[in-house]
Amino acid sequence: MQRVKLSDQIAEQLEGMIADGTLKPGERLPAERQLSERLGISRPSLREAIQKLASKGLLNTRQGGGTFVAESLTTSFSDPLLALLKDQADAEFDTLEVRKELEGVAAFNAALRATDADRERIWSRYNAMAEVHRSDAASLDKLKADAGFHMAVIESAHNVVLLHFMHAVQDVLETAINSYLDQFYASPKFVEVLCRQHKAMVTTIMDRDPDAARDAAKHHLEFAYESFREFQNQARLARNSRLYSSIFDDRGAD
Repeated sequence: MQRVKLSDQIAEQLEGMIADGTLKPGERLPAERQLSERLGISRPSLREAIQKLASKGLLNTRQGGGTFVAESLTTSFSDPLLALLKDQADAEFDTLEVRKELEGVAAFNAALRATDADRERIWSRYNAMAEVHRSDAASLDKLKADAGFHMAVIESAHNVVLLHFMHAVQDVLETAINSYLDQFYASPKFVEVLCRQHKAMVTTIMDRDPDAARDAAKHHLEFAYESFREFQNQARLARNSRLYSSIFDDRGAD
């Protein structure tokens, strides 16, 4: 029987940690000397393992700057959807429909599977998000805090396929909804509704009630879906009104 090279074993272990979200996009690995000592392997074997993962696009090594998990692990999946959004005006709403169902599954499983560390992270991300939402921070910062909370729930479901699907879906939505962000976070009353809905997700997960967690997540995403649809309609009416004015603004001179 052929023996598996030590570098291949280490590469497989690190790849598994990237796949299940233990090692997160953009995270820096310890320095080579420290990592080799902790893994109990030689530095040449570690370098070989890192080179193997780098060739797969999973790690990036920066000269003098260390080794990082690749930021865009879902590019090959999300790029076709991003291209679709450029040609199909309503494709973001199809994406929201998919996200609603997937996030319902994520919340359901998070209620069943979340570890103590997961639960602490969900609370922490929720509190950070609520603070940012109620502040005068830029809309993009609020979106990032929102996405961070949702990703904490998704990671707590401990489903590798779901995790990577949801990374791709979030990438697509962040690209699609940028034009609505200022409207989305403009009203304090609206933001309070969002915070209450997010807290309902947290509470049901902490109560380990999977059915209620799924329902809370789907209710929140349905609300987001309807809100974005309304914002799109408002934007279209405003655009048409401006066009109308530009066409007829000089008719009084006739």
